[in-house]
Amino acid sequence: MLWAMGFLVHDFGQFHAEHKIGPNTWPHFDLLWIYSGRVTIQLGRKEPLELNGGDGVLIYPNTPFQGKALTDTAFASAQHFDFDRSKELPLTLQRLRAKKGGYRVYRGFSHNPVVADIERAIHLASKPQNKAMRELRWLNLAMILNQLESTSVVDQAAPEGREKLTAWRQAFRKTPLLKATVSELAARLDLTSQALRLFLRQHGMTPRRFLLEIRMQHARHLLSGTPRPIKEIAVECGYADVVAFHRAFTGYFSETPANYRERHRQLFTG
Repeated sequence: MLWAMGFLVHDFGQFHAEHKIGPNTWPHFDLLWIYSGRVTIQLGRKEPLELNGGDGVLIYPNTPFQGKALTDTAFASAQHFDFDRSKELPLTLQRLRAKKGGYRVYRGFSHNPVVADIERAIHLASKPQNKAMRELRWLNLAMILNQLESTSVVDQAAPEGREKLTAWRQAFRKTPLLKATVSELAARLDLTSQALRLFLRQHGMTPRRFLLEIRMQHARHLLSGTPRPIKEIAVECGYADVVAFHRAFTGYFSETPANYRERHRQLFTG
């Protein structure tokens, strides 16, 4: 399976408002993932799509596309890859290999573990390349694609619910929770705990899971975008001590806060 896939281009970078995306038409697949900011992209003759941080699009071969950043800056990664048509693949990837002239959009994935795998892919691309590293990168890509292709449209939040969840996440980033408890979360949203629990259940989450997501995404934002000490960040994210924060962050992102900060510093600065 490993030798049935290969990278062509693999990069991470920043789009500026004046920076045009395309126009291009490529004979290979391109997974474009937005980390922050907002971009618009037109694929084929369809209406332009707007992608925000946590959204991505998998562009199939021979699909014309063009776009631009809608915000001053937008950070994104691009993974260009293709399959060896003569090799066998797992069923999920075999179906994907047959795609041509189209695309698939993934929305509201900020909290999904696949984002960490996409970031890991960029990290692996910066390492010295040998046979073992190439195989590791292919395995990581196969895992990313399997996760994305196994996510049906109905698994993603309905538009109204997704917009509400996105608005909540953005609000809590601007004004973090003080105690980071479920009762405070419900009160801030002007909901009863029962109403909050029911709404989140409809979108595959519990209040505690959503609360953890808010804490972790705010922590990630502070670690990658500010020089503040980790102990300070732990307190702002609602943790009584840095040990509890370290344990929660490592469990969520599979790496320590310090490693995460250093890796993102390298990604953004080269």
